[in-house]
Formats: sequence, structure tokens, C-alpha cells
Amino acid sequence: MNESSSSGFVSPEAYSAEWQDFTLVQQRTHSLIYTASRYGRRFLIKALPLQDAGLTDYRLQQEKEFQLGLQLVHPNIAATYSLEDIPDVGPCIVQEWIDGVTLREWLQGKPSRADRERVFGHLLDALEYIHGLQLVHHDLKADNILITRNGTNVKLIDFGLSATDSTLSPVPNDPQKDIQALGRLLPLLLPRQRLLARRCRNARYANIASLRRAVTRRKRFLQWTPVIVSAALLITAAVLFYLARHERHAEQQRFEAMQTLINSYMTDEREQLMQIVSDSRDAYDMNNPEEMKAYYACMTVYSRRAERFNAVRDSLIATFDENDPLREQFWQMWARKQTELYSEISAKMTNKLH
Repeated sequence: MNESSSSGFVSPEAYSAEWQDFTLVQQRTHSLIYTASRYGRRFLIKALPLQDAGLTDYRLQQEKEFQLGLQLVHPNIAATYSLEDIPDVGPCIVQEWIDGVTLREWLQGKPSRADRERVFGHLLDALEYIHGLQLVHHDLKADNILITRNGTNVKLIDFGLSATDSTLSPVPNDPQKDIQALGRLLPLLLPRQRLLARRCRNARYANIASLRRAVTRRKRFLQWTPVIVSAALLITAAVLFYLARHERHAEQQRFEAMQTLINSYMTDEREQLMQIVSDSRDAYDMNNPEEMKAYYACMTVYSRRAERFNAVRDSLIATFDENDPLREQFWQMWARKQTELYSEISAKMTNKLH
């Protein structure tokens, strides 16, 4: 922008057909990444290093990447515009410049769950699109997923390792590679979808469409779980209330029913908590600081379950009359079982961290 201009528009001098303001932003083994301006617009320029520019293999690889990128027209994939020989730089792929940050950097800002789910949906859209073209990304990772600053939209980049059925490539053209890579990203993006992440890594989904259906089912399940639990608690409370009011002669039977209820709930809670702790070990590298952040996110889920656990206890204790002798027995039995359960879980967590 012309410094002497007081308007918000780009000056006419900036609309040059010549490339201007070349800036090297990244240097890789076999590519150089620049940003540059033309016609008042910023672009990403992917060039070959000077030592590779004259080699046939690298030129063919560059042309293949350009041809593949040119096929991709999707709002969640960075666009490829042209393959040009730029003076002093050499043969270059001209691509869309994205004003945004990588997925890893975006997650450090602690986005809301709604934004995370939106980004995940965009990522599924992009992968379903490229798989529909018999194209596989092969290098799906947090650094190759950009999130725009304006609108929080996904832009998938870097298809240099991709291959279609019509290309000769030493890399197997299997969409499962992308789905498995997505399974490694899911715990970072959506900590509550750890089960889906594990199934992605284990090749349980044939394609993105089947994964999308599983995500929808899982979301509905998570939405209905509190309702089901609340209904079960109300039914249990009603049963206990009925027993307290109308079956005074069956104190032993009531005690056994109460004991069965507590044991059943404790067993179910133990399985859920053990699964959370077990999943954290399967999903994360405890020596990696980035992975540890996701591990502690999993532990947040653990803490929330503990809060719900105490809420269940308070709901059940409230079903007893103040003078009911089973009230104190219930409290003591629950406290003993809870102490045993959390001692076991704490020991399991301690072993995992050492």
C-alpha cells in the first residue's frame, strides 16, 4: 500500500504484473517456500532449490504435484494456480496464500468445542473430496492443516506426496493411510472422540463416509447419555422411595437391593475410568510435551466423571428418609466402595506416569 495514500485501497502502482516482495518463509530439503505479490495480491511460491532445478526427476515430481493440485477445487483445500519459470527463482508452483496458522498453533489458543467440531467437519469434507478423485494425501498432519484467521476455515496443503490411480508412484494409493493419520489427530482435536480415534488407527472405517456416520452416531449417543442416566436415577430413586414407604417389613431385601445397586454402579464406573486411563496410555507419547497436553485433557474428562459420580451419590442418598436406618448404611457402604475405587484408579494413573 502506498504510504502517501489515505484510503484503504491498494495504490495503482501495486497492481504490477511483475513479481514483487519475494520473502523466503521456509526451506526444505527439496523445496523453497516463498511468499510474493503480483497484481496487489499475495501468493505462495513453491520453488526447487538451485541444485535440484536442473534434475529431471525433481522437475517431473514438481510437474506431477502441479497437475494434481490443479485438479483440486474445494473450499477447504489451498488452490493451485500455475507452474511458472520465475526469473532468479526458477520453476515454481504458484499457490493460494493462506492468512492463518497451523492446526497445532490454533489448538494452543484453546478453541471452543463447537469450533473444534467445525474444523473437524471441514477436514472430513476435504478428505472425502480428494478420495473421491482417487487421490490420497499421504502426509496428513497438524502442520499441513491451516486454519484461517478470518472465519476459522480449514485449508489443507502440501500434496507433494500424493498420488492418484493414474500416476506412477512408489507410495501405495490407499485412503486408509489418511484415515489412520486422522486417527492420530483426533485426540488433539476432539478429546471426547478417543474411541473413534482408536478405530481410525485400527482401520475400522472403510472410507470417510462411514467415519462420518460413526461420528454422527457417537454425537447422538453423547447427547442422550445424560438423559438416559437421569431417567435411570429417577427410576432407581422411585424404587428406593417405594421400598422405604411401603415395604418396611423387607429391610433385609432392601439392604441387598441397595448393595447390588451400589456394586453395579461401582463396577460400571470402574470400567469407564479404567478405559479413560488406558486410552490415555494408548494414544499419547508421555515424553512429548504436545502429547502431554492432550493427556491432561483426557484427565479433565476423568475429573468431570468424578463430579458426576458424586452427584449420583447425592441423588441416591436424598431418596432415603432422614430417620431411615438404611440411610447411614448406604452412606458408609458408598464411602468405602468409593475409597477403594479411587485408590485403585490413582495407583493405575501413577504407574502410567512413571
